[in-house]
Amino acid sequence: MSGQDINPFASPEDVNPFADPSVQAQTAPPAQQEYNPFDGKMAQQQPPPQQPTYNNPPVSYGNTAPATIDPQTAPTYQSKPFGGSVVAQDNTMRQRQEELERKAAELDKKEQELKQVQTNLPKANNFPPFPKFFPCNPCFYHDISADIPIQSQKTAKMVFYVWQLYCLTLLFNFICAMAYLVQGGTGGGVLFGVSILYLVLFPPMSFLCWYRPLYKALKNDSSFNYFLFFFIFFFQILFNALYAIGIPGLGTVGWINGASFADDGHAAVAAMMFACAALFTLLFILKVILLRKIHHFYRSSGASLQKAQSEFATGVASNRNVQAAAAEAVKAGINSQQQSGGNY
Repeated sequence: MSGQDINPFASPEDVNPFADPSVQAQTAPPAQQEYNPFDGKMAQQQPPPQQPTYNNPPVSYGNTAPATIDPQTAPTYQSKPFGGSVVAQDNTMRQRQEELERKAAELDKKEQELKQVQTNLPKANNFPPFPKFFPCNPCFYHDISADIPIQSQKTAKMVFYVWQLYCLTLLFNFICAMAYLVQGGTGGGVLFGVSILYLVLFPPMSFLCWYRPLYKALKNDSSFNYFLFFFIFFFQILFNALYAIGIPGLGTVGWINGASFADDGHAAVAAMMFACAALFTLLFILKVILLRKIHHFYRSSGASLQKAQSEFATGVASNRNVQAAAAEAVKAGINSQQQSGGNY
């Protein structure tokens, strides 16, 4: 009979599916059914909601201390103006370019000299550098950068400069001797004449006797030329000491004759003579230093007396003049024996 009470034309919204008491009993919790907001008992019975707990292990990130920077080891940055760095870079590049060009020029020069040596072309003499209008021609070939090894070029140049200073000192000695003669110094004529002789003879003789042997010794590592240089240069140093002393009649002005002339009241000429004596003293010191330095080169080069003797014997045997003289001597001996045999 209850199914007859249902109105089929009723709105479905009016039908409450939860109107069934059985459904209400299953879906509605008892707490909500009996809840009374104005009843304090329900508030006491209702447990507070609990937060969810997670049993995850704690995560540790190592040392959590804040990072610190040591000011002594911290990098420092210096700011430079852009324009200054560009200019410095341009100067550096320019210097490198100039150095490369200089090295290229030196290499070209070395290659030309090497080609000249390989082709066995004779080298033209260039020393002494006489002018073109001079009637004499150069007698020697002199080029330290081409003939002398690199490790010995500095020493060769020092010896060459000392030889030039020696020639200039002899010229100044001649001027002082002429001033001494003009001022009426005692023995001025002898001093002036001997100074002219020194100026004419000693520059070429010193070049041939001790500078040229050293040049050949450094060029060819020649023991014979080393010994020849040491022998002559030692006496050159002794004579240089006598020149600086200024013994009257020796041909040089030095400390003694300069001091004696200063006592006569000729201060200007005496000052010139003292300057000449100082130059001779400087030459004495420089020559002693050079002798020690060249002796060091001699010991490090492996030269010895036996090598000097063998070089001398080889040079004498290969000399054309010696060979011609020996041939003439042998021929004369043979002729004399033939003549003596014919007489018998």
